[in-house]
Amino acid sequence: MKKKGRYVLEAAFLVPGICILLVYVVFFTLYAHDCAVCVHTALESGIKGCYQDGRTETQRKEDMERDLSEKLSEQLLWVQGKNVEIQVRPTHVTLQISGTGSFLPVSGLETQQTVYRIQPCETIRRSRWMRD
Repeated sequence: MKKKGRYVLEAAFLVPGICILLVYVVFFTLYAHDCAVCVHTALESGIKGCYQDGRTETQRKEDMERDLSEKLSEQLLWVQGKNVEIQVRPTHVTLQISGTGSFLPVSGLETQQTVYRIQPCETIRRSRWMRD
């Protein structure tokens, strides 16, 4: 029995499989990069925005949204449509980033970070949150 075509047949199955695997590795790396960028920028913007510096809560929220949008638009590689939600409370700031990308069988990227203020009791007293 002749075995001349055996290597061609093996290569016909092996080469496309390796190529698909490499493409998935590249896109998974982009996804992992965007996860790390979202967590880092959320924490950075939350820490900047939660300090008391004379701004109102709506001003802080707008500044954090603007800062997050600028940083994410510069650094994200895989996520195409992003949504940023920020909740400013007297004791903490909650930042939620969600978005969708292409090609990977992942429904999207969702990151939620909570940044607590350093002195929450002083913040609550000054914000009149506990008054009737």
